[in-house]
Amino acid sequence: MKASAPVGVFDSGIGGLTVAHAIGERLPLERIHYFGDTAHMPYGERSPALVRRYAVRIARHLVDKGCKALVIACNTASANALDAVREEVGDRVPVLDVVAPVVARAVASGAERIGVVGTRATITSGLYGQLLRQAFAAGGGNSDTHDVREFATPLLAPLIEEGWHTNDIIEPIIRGYLERAGFAAGDLDALILGCTHYPLASASFSKVLGGGTHMLDAPEAVAEALAEVLRNHGLASEDQRGEHRFEVSDLTPSFSASAELFFGTGLKLQPFDLWAD
Repeated sequence: MKASAPVGVFDSGIGGLTVAHAIGERLPLERIHYFGDTAHMPYGERSPALVRRYAVRIARHLVDKGCKALVIACNTASANALDAVREEVGDRVPVLDVVAPVVARAVASGAERIGVVGTRATITSGLYGQLLRQAFAAGGGNSDTHDVREFATPLLAPLIEEGWHTNDIIEPIIRGYLERAGFAAGDLDALILGCTHYPLASASFSKVLGGGTHMLDAPEAVAEALAEVLRNHGLASEDQRGEHRFEVSDLTPSFSASAELFFGTGLKLQPFDLWAD
């Protein structure tokens, strides 16, 4: 695999653009081949088997197009399809998920009272809690002294996908969810935004919880993890050749608007139906 090859990034919709943008900022010499499976979003309400099917098909497509590494820029797919994607691509390219880098940052932050919000499928998997407790135990500490609580917030991703994160309606919904979860202001050291859509509404999360709660999300953590992986595999690009490529399984106005917000006007979005056959 050549270092000049693009990095493949995929998600069910606009959430993964937060990760792709962070990769572009951290690694400006890298080209990105993004696939947004907008025809099947949100993944958070799909069965694990169906999410695995979608993720494996997209991963195969991106590798066949010459991507040198894959980033599963979706918490639901990371929680339910990571092993399946790695089995599909084998040792051809490294595969990164969005969960492990955030868990590492949470542990490094020294937070002891950690809340996790995400889609129903991500929270049901229990992956964040499992990895956090394993990391605490591996660090020589007693995981029982840490309070890790996970709570599903299924309405948020569809609202954000439709652009409602800039509307006043999002804050009371976030407040309602956090109150139901028992995440009161000052009750948490850190809140993990366990969906790549949620950073778009981070200001509302911070307003509800106050300044004493550290927000942890995927974009910067994943971009840093990718930089290390590319460096370790000798795949870091030394000069940018060509443009980013954006494909979607269904071209939607919300995706177009969000893509232009992150990557500028004049962006060419290419509809590509992987399931046409």
